[in-house]
Amino acid sequence: MGAVLAVLGVDEPVSYEPPSKKILCNIYGVQISLAHITTLLISVIVLTLTILLEYGTIPAVQQGFYCGDPQYSHKYKGETVTPEILGVTAVLVPLFIIISTELLAYQSFRKINPYTVVFYMQECIVGVALVLLLTSITKVIVGEHRPHFFDTCQPDTAVNCTAGQFVETFTCTSEYSQIFKVDSSLSFFSGHSSISWFIAIYLCYIIHVRTVTVNAGYIIKPFLISLVLTWSLLCSLSRITDRRHHWWDVLTGSLFGICSALYFAVVVYEKMKKNDPLVRSYKLTEEIPLSIHHRSAL
Repeated sequence: MGAVLAVLGVDEPVSYEPPSKKILCNIYGVQISLAHITTLLISVIVLTLTILLEYGTIPAVQQGFYCGDPQYSHKYKGETVTPEILGVTAVLVPLFIIISTELLAYQSFRKINPYTVVFYMQECIVGVALVLLLTSITKVIVGEHRPHFFDTCQPDTAVNCTAGQFVETFTCTSEYSQIFKVDSSLSFFSGHSSISWFIAIYLCYIIHVRTVTVNAGYIIKPFLISLVLTWSLLCSLSRITDRRHHWWDVLTGSLFGICSALYFAVVVYEKMKKNDPLVRSYKLTEEIPLSIHHRSAL
């Protein structure tokens, strides 16, 4: 390689040790670095911006509609998976799965490395925050009406218009809150779908690489994977049955969440490979041996 670089007139890069991570404090055995604080601050900024987008503080593009359009004529009947339920489960499900996989790998709570749990949760939170932000930005830019738009917005210009007539400007006159009236035009694409599928695929990767078969048994891995996939299916498909989204909103959100999770899986793997010598000789699709038997074999 050096000869090739010499012919091209390029100096061969000199290897060097990366700078050590600056540790700010130690909380219950978990080292908190400047990188952790920076990640937290960015997450707070992203969350704040997302809230401003979701609650209409930053106005969305107002799209017109065809008078009497049946795809916007459904009645609002509530939500199976509310944003509050999604938010709580989006924290508890990853935490439960990550702790469970570490417990199955080490066969003891005392042997679980808290830093490992924090690392996986941190990556998950960052990923969810970015997915949520991009989803909210897309909602505001597109401004697509929800299936229950006529019911929850009750546009003033739709009262006396002719069926099939295109209405370009309108004002919502329903008795719903201003936040909900703004939300009636934030359909594309589904945030429930993008978030739930990001978490599901991310956790499937964690389950795959951290759950050693000889320790956990052969049924526990597909069982845990089926749990997270079922959860994501419930979160996404309920948006169609509740008439909160069109099917293409759910499909696009699901694909966006899956693609984002695959990217984050590669990022997590690269970080693991740099910090865990047991990972360096393994490919992305293979398990990470964590049991005593595997360690002795290596």
